Amino acid sequence: MYEMTEHADTASLMAKADSSRKKIAAVSDILFRLSQSDPDVKICGTLTAAVRSLGTEDIPDVSGIKRYIYLARVLERIDETEERLSGFQSELKGALTELYKTDELLRTLSEQLIKESDILLSLENRIKELLSSGEEFSQNEKELLERQLRDMDMSRIVAAKNGQLIDSFAAKNSGLISGILSVETTLLPLWRSQLSEARASCTADDIGRAFETGRLTAEKLLSFSSSRK
Repeated sequence: MYEMTEHADTASLMAKADSSRKKIAAVSDILFRLSQSDPDVKICGTLTAAVRSLGTEDIPDVSGIKRYIYLARVLERIDETEERLSGFQSELKGALTELYKTDELLRTLSEQLIKESDILLSLENRIKELLSSGEEFSQNEKELLERQLRDMDMSRIVAAKNGQLIDSFAAKNSGLISGILSVETTLLPLWRSQLSEARASCTADDIGRAFETGRLTAEKLLSFSSSRK
C-alpha cells in the first residue's frame, strides 16, 4: 500500500489500483495451488487405476474339458467385471463433477483477470494524464505515482500470463471432459452389452469381442494420462 498523497484524487486512484493489483495477485495464488495439485492428473490416475482393475485376458485355443474349465473361469471374470463396472461408472460421474467445478472456477478467474486488467489500464491512463496535465505535484507524490504506474504495468503483465495459464488448464479440462463423456456414453454401454452377450452365448467370438472392448476402454483412459505428462 502506498503512502497517502497530497491530492485526494490521486490518492483515490492509487487506492483503486492497489485493490486491483491485490485481486490479480490472489488469482495468481489460486492458479499456483491448482498447478501444484492438478485435478486432471489426479482424475486420470484414479480412472486408469480403476480400469486396470477390470482386467481382460486372451482367448486360448482349447477344446474339451479345458474349454469348459476356461469358460467357467471366464464367466466368473465377466461377473466380477460387471460388478466393478458399477463402481467405475460412479468414478466417472465423480470425475466429471470435479472437472465441471474446475471449469467454472477457471471461467470466474479469467473474468476477474480481464476486469481488473481493464481497471488498471484505465487508471494508468488517468494517472498519465494527471502527470502530463501541468498540475503541480510534490516530488514525493510524483515518485509515488510513477512507481504505481510501473507496478500496475507489471500486474497487467502477470494477469496476461495467468490468462494464458488459465487457457491451458481449460483446454486440458475440456479434452478430459470430452474423453470421459465418450467413454461413459459409448464405450461403457457397449462393453456392458457385449459382456451380457458373452455370458449368454459362451462363444469365443462374443467373449473375445467383450474383452477387446475392455482393452479399448483401458487404452482410451490411459491416453488421458499419457497426453498430460
